Amino acid sequence: MMRVFGLWGYLFFFLWAIALAIVAQGSKVILVLASATIFSLLFCEDAFREMHRWRFWLLIASALLISPLAIGERDISLLGIWVSREGFWTGLWMALRAITIALAANAFASLVSVAEMAQLLEKVGLKGLGFAIGVALNMLPAIREAAGNNFNAMKLRGGFRRHRFKALKMLFVAIIVNSLQHADQVVDAAEMRAFSVEGCELSPHMGTESLDAEQGESSQGHSYDPIPITLPDLTLIVVLLVVGMAILRF
Repeated sequence: MMRVFGLWGYLFFFLWAIALAIVAQGSKVILVLASATIFSLLFCEDAFREMHRWRFWLLIASALLISPLAIGERDISLLGIWVSREGFWTGLWMALRAITIALAANAFASLVSVAEMAQLLEKVGLKGLGFAIGVALNMLPAIREAAGNNFNAMKLRGGFRRHRFKALKMLFVAIIVNSLQHADQVVDAAEMRAFSVEGCELSPHMGTESLDAEQGESSQGHSYDPIPITLPDLTLIVVLLVVGMAILRF
């Protein structure tokens, strides 16, 4: 899907969704989730990839099942089990907050490149941190794919029929090893293209597959071009601010 907004627009949406998911109380979380869902449907369908995985919904269901048993006074009998009404609503709002933040994080990670994150943070003096965070965000799909492949491979070989705890430890080790190998490949690609923390100029369209960087010519470092705020970015920021205030006042 073609990008409609620039870095500032997607960054503001990411921070906006997290802030409102935390600040919104009670049923207002539903409005925040609805806003994040509409944005993702219009501008980033890849954000819903996580919603197709049963492990994600298992995590959400665990919050809904555990909260009525662990939070508040058990004042309702459900199939002979006493549960807490307060705990149920608390678990529901927690689950909706988690879905909202997951949508925003997936949308941001799929639309913003490593170079843009590096350029943004290095312009404020955090050299190297932007590249590290950008690589980490872009590695999320690779980690999920590696986890799924390793899990299916172990399941087909009967790895979970016996010694399930040992099989889980082996699965975690395999996921970590694959993630480190992918990170090494990204770092090697950066070094081969003369990327350095001390002085580099990053292309705003660079991703993990294309790390184009040039060494700074002066010993005092490189002056980065400013990251422009486009008209669509300003429009999105204004709309999100208006929607956010409307949700909080609802």
